[in-house]
Amino acid sequence: MAAKRKGCFSRFLKVFFVLLIVLGVLSFILAILTLGTPESFPAPKFDGRAKGIMAGTITRLARSLVDKEGRVVDVAELHLTQKEVQTLLDAMMRDDREDAPETVPFAVIWADGRVRFFYSSLSDAILPPFSGKAVNLHVELTPHVDDGRLAIDPGSGSLGKLPIPRFALNELARWMERDMMGRENIRTTLSAFKSIEPGEDGSLVLMFDPRDVNTVVRILRSAGEDPRELDEESDGDDEEDDEGRDADDEDEDDEDLTEDPESDPKETEENEE
Repeated sequence: MAAKRKGCFSRFLKVFFVLLIVLGVLSFILAILTLGTPESFPAPKFDGRAKGIMAGTITRLARSLVDKEGRVVDVAELHLTQKEVQTLLDAMMRDDREDAPETVPFAVIWADGRVRFFYSSLSDAILPPFSGKAVNLHVELTPHVDDGRLAIDPGSGSLGKLPIPRFALNELARWMERDMMGRENIRTTLSAFKSIEPGEDGSLVLMFDPRDVNTVVRILRSAGEDPRELDEESDGDDEEDDEGRDADDEDEDDEDLTEDPESDPKETEENEE
């Protein structure tokens, strides 16, 4: 009996060590497929060409508000070119602080009607073959907006050289939808549009109510203007408002003086009598 138990235990140890070796080999292969060279991308900055790129959109925007007979349409339709869409994306992602980094670990590129998202993050691997390596993520997504609500259709994706399963891409898309719709500035921007759909030629088709044209103009204009100039204009508007309020206050003071009964000569004479 003791010999049988000893034989079973030794076989168990052999199976255990074999499984351990197999798991080690699989982990090594998985690490090779997943980890790669760290990547960095130029940080989105304001480009002087942005104003020229976005200049034509305002003209097309005005034309989209009326039909051929000059009547205001029920729903305006504006097509943005691939360069214009990329300029909008860069404006949404740029960091205008003076101490903003020159490079970032991500990139968002619009091409062929899809958003291509790249992200690189250093791994925590300590083993010499994998130390200093990074997990590089690449995902392609197709955005849609219906009545101000964002929906993301996942395409393909990879983690290093390892393809990402479809169910994981679906979960990633749902998480991105919740995260972006939870941000007030994005939610407010999207609420101005009835529909946003990729065009067949790689463009982006914006459909909106003509009554929301001011919001759409502000969005397009902000992508093509230097943020510092916009801040100066805002400060100038505030100063004009303050001057206007001061002038109104002075006018009110003058009206109070003219309406003061003590300043009326007739009543002054009656008081003296």
